[in-house]
Amino acid sequence: MQLKDIKKVGIISGAGYLPYHVVESCKNQNIPYIVIGLEDETTFELFQDNLHSFKVHAVSKIINKLKEEGVSHVVLAGKVRRADIARLLLDLKGAKLFAKIIKAGFSDNNLLTAIIEFLENEGFSIIAPEKLATDIVLSKGTLTKSKPDKASLDDIKSGMKILKGIAKFDVGQSLVIQSGLVLGVEAAEGTDELLKRCGEIKQAGHAPILLKISKPDQDKRVDLPCIGADTIENAYKYGIQGIVAESGSTLVLDLQNTLKLANKYKIFIHGV
Repeated sequence: MQLKDIKKVGIISGAGYLPYHVVESCKNQNIPYIVIGLEDETTFELFQDNLHSFKVHAVSKIINKLKEEGVSHVVLAGKVRRADIARLLLDLKGAKLFAKIIKAGFSDNNLLTAIIEFLENEGFSIIAPEKLATDIVLSKGTLTKSKPDKASLDDIKSGMKILKGIAKFDVGQSLVIQSGLVLGVEAAEGTDELLKRCGEIKQAGHAPILLKISKPDQDKRVDLPCIGADTIENAYKYGIQGIVAESGSTLVLDLQNTLKLANKYKIFIHGV
């Protein structure tokens, strides 16, 4: 994909800073865009213009708005909680999406694949957020003043091997490890709750490490693992000494503030 091929971008926005980064990148590159804000999900205060609000299940209205605005490419960005998908049946196009989801299954990968295929069938090209916001992709190596020591590197090596084995079953993208012991694996509750759970059972001594990877079979255009200032705050709160993630496949949101907090709390951020 080349930028010249994009007529207009439709950013379907969930919560958090990721949609904001996409908007700012569109502005910087003079790419026309609109934001489709999802009620009770989108962080609306981050956007000042070109914002349109819809209920999550109002699929027909969303599709019609995208087409009315001449959108050629769609970006799915930001956290969206699992809703009651039965509400899709209240909408004509939503019913079609519902059928795709039922056929595909309810795992995260299958759900996102069904949504992507549905949007593509409506005539849109789906692009990854980082194709526009290229500066949010985690680079290889240590980004912070604090660096992993030998014991941490041993945990990173063991933890990554375990996490890659688990991730292929579409279980989660994160785990917390301490001195070779896996304290917890991310499930439907998300990373913040994982950190809280592991913070309550961590052992004395060498502090735990949070590891994040993308799932091996997932569509890389959506749902890449993200870290940001909130991740750092929770890591500090629950006694996590460092965050390790896949370079090139992890997004760092609000980079300047994230690194500032990590350096303040002496938490390392490391790309592998």
